[in-house]
Amino acid sequence: MNYLSQILFFFGAIGAFNSLVLSFYLALSKSYSKLENRLFGLLLLILSLRVLKSLFYSFSTEDPIWFLQSGPSFFLLIGPLLFTYTLSIIKPNSFWIKHWKNHIAFWFCMVVSLTLLISFKDNVELYKTIILPIINLQGFVFMVISGISIKTNRKNSLQTKWLSILTTAILIIWTFFAFTSFDYFVGGSIIFSIFFYVCFLFFLLEKKIASKVFSKTKLKKEVVHSEKSKLYVKKLNVLMTNEKLFTNPELKLSEVANKLNISNHELSKLINDKLGKNFTELINEYRIEEAIQLIKSNSLYTIEAIGSQSGFNSKSAFYKAFKKIMHTTPAKYKSQL
Repeated sequence: MNYLSQILFFFGAIGAFNSLVLSFYLALSKSYSKLENRLFGLLLLILSLRVLKSLFYSFSTEDPIWFLQSGPSFFLLIGPLLFTYTLSIIKPNSFWIKHWKNHIAFWFCMVVSLTLLISFKDNVELYKTIILPIINLQGFVFMVISGISIKTNRKNSLQTKWLSILTTAILIIWTFFAFTSFDYFVGGSIIFSIFFYVCFLFFLLEKKIASKVFSKTKLKKEVVHSEKSKLYVKKLNVLMTNEKLFTNPELKLSEVANKLNISNHELSKLINDKLGKNFTELINEYRIEEAIQLIKSNSLYTIEAIGSQSGFNSKSAFYKAFKKIMHTTPAKYKSQL
């Protein structure tokens, strides 16, 4: 390669290599163990390999390296991964997310089957003229579906805006690779590098936005609990079950601490470290459990009366806590029974 080719190769490859490293980090890091982060890591991995493959292809000799001989079959994963990543953010409870493993496994099997049954090395022209256009069409269809899903989503959140930018960027890169001669694939690699570094530097500088778009998993620290702390937790549960302190709407942490003969700080730390929640969350769980029992045992109570009997000082507080814990409203829960 001459100097110009070396420079073009460098700028085309640097973004792809760094995004490859980032994809492994997102796919393996415990801090980003949420499904949407894992899916984005996989999407970034396939995109990076796709860009690298096209880059090497534009600079390859007549005897291509093994990386090129595998063919473009794995490009089939780009569209499904983009679609699944999109839904994992805007529709996390949808059918496709509940069965996302089956969906991705299906396309992975398609990739393996196509690679084994139709060797790229022996069918280069077939891939160029027929198979690759079909793969490009499949990717385009998934991009369109992803775009429609984003547009019809009512939430105008930072994550939705990020999905719009990501889908647009992938569409631009797809358009370049789909309609440009193989000799100019380095241009698509450079475009990818520009998009990657613009987004990377933006998220690096705007850490608050990055934390919302790529939310971390709160790692639970392993705490060695003494027998004394376990005993206090047991006493706390007995106290709540027998005396039902939670039915007092004005219940304070200090009142419970006095009952257990420990300080406010000790009780707060005990609930946080041992139970992984704060005092309000704990009390609301007891209240919702009480509300469920009232709903099941006496259908004559109104929803407002049940909330009041359970210890909530307002209807809105009852509804908010019930929906947070049970993922439905008290009225819907009652009607289902």
